[in-house]
Amino acid sequence: MRIIIADDEEYVRLELREMLLEIIPDLDITEVINGTKLLREIKSQSFDIAFVDIKMPGFTGLEVIERILPENLHTEWIILTGYANFEFAQKAISLGVTEYLLKPVMQNELADLLEKIARRNTFLTETVSLPEITSGRDTVHLVRSAERIVRERFSEQIGVAQVADELGVTPNYLSALYRKFTGITFTKHITNIRMTRALELLKKPGINVKDVTELLGYTSSRHFARLFRVYYDISPSEYIQNYRI
Repeated sequence: MRIIIADDEEYVRLELREMLLEIIPDLDITEVINGTKLLREIKSQSFDIAFVDIKMPGFTGLEVIERILPENLHTEWIILTGYANFEFAQKAISLGVTEYLLKPVMQNELADLLEKIARRNTFLTETVSLPEITSGRDTVHLVRSAERIVRERFSEQIGVAQVADELGVTPNYLSALYRKFTGITFTKHITNIRMTRALELLKKPGINVKDVTELLGYTSSRHFARLFRVYYDISPSEYIQNYRI
C-alpha cells in the first residue's frame, strides 16, 4: 500500500508515519511539506491513500484535492486539521474526501479508518490483510488500556503483573508488547508517571517526603528518593527546600 503524508509540521508527519507503520509494517510512505510538492507528487505517481493537512504553505490541502480529484479517482483522501471548523468539514465532504480527522490523530481511530478503507476497496485488500489491521488496532487498545490503568492507579502498589492480570494477558506478553510499541519497558512507564506526579506533590505546602512516597505507591522513602535523584539529579528533600525558598 502506498501512502503520502502532506503536512508542514515535521512532528505531525513523524507521529503519523510511526502510527501507520505500527498498524501495517510494510507500508510505502512518502512525506511532503507543502501543497505545491503534494500536487507534484500526486501528478507524478500513484498513491492509495493521501493524508493531507488543510493549512499548508503554497496550495492548501483542499485546493490540491479540488485540482487533482477529477483526474484521480483512485486515491483515498484523508483531511488532517487542528481546526474543528464546520466550513472546512463541509467543503471536504463536498469534494468527496474519505474522512476528516482532527489532530492529534489517535492510533485506534487510524486503525479503524484503514480497516474501513480496506473493506471498501478490493485493490487494498490485495496488498494488506484485514487481520493485520485488526491486530494493530487490538495492540493499540491493549497498550492504551494498560496506560489508563497506570494513570488511574499509580498510587497503589501496582506493577506489570497486576495490570496484565486485569487485562487478561500474561506479564511477559504485556511487557514485550509494550516495549515493542513504545520503545520503553512497562515498568519504566510506571516510574515515569510517578516521577512526573512527584514534582507536583512535592510543591504542595506542608507535604514531606514520606507523604509523597505513600501517595505514589512506594513502600520505601529511600527507594523513592533514589529514583527521584536519578530522574532529576536532586533529592526530594532538596527539591522541597529549593522550591520553597
